[in-house]
Amino acid sequence: MIADSMDDAGCCLLSVAWNVAPLAETHPDSRRGDLRRRVAAACRTAGHGARAWAVAHGPGTEADYRPFLQLADVAYEIATLLLLVEDFLVPDLEREHRRWAEIEELTARFTELAEWTSAFLLSGTPLRL
Repeated sequence: MIADSMDDAGCCLLSVAWNVAPLAETHPDSRRGDLRRRVAAACRTAGHGARAWAVAHGPGTEADYRPFLQLADVAYEIATLLLLVEDFLVPDLEREHRRWAEIEELTARFTELAEWTSAFLLSGTPLRL
């Protein structure tokens, strides 16, 4: 699918939110579960916001919707890595630490994009990312 409008970006985010939603966790208070809930909630909020923005303002420009697509992309990458953490046949603490380091780095980028998209939706005008 080629996303070329704010509505498409909203649909992508809603799809990611659906797929990232927390699985039945054996430890519901785990960092993994908390992160899944946070990512799903932010994607759902940004997705609905992007779709509402598209109804009010039209398809938007690439500068408008690109950060929303980046948010979906980073969220999907976090979700993929979370599937790999703690779920392996042969425990390897070094590998787990590497994956968590990558997840934490992506989470910082995710937070930046989530804040940007939220500010954009609140202001209604393009911001510099």
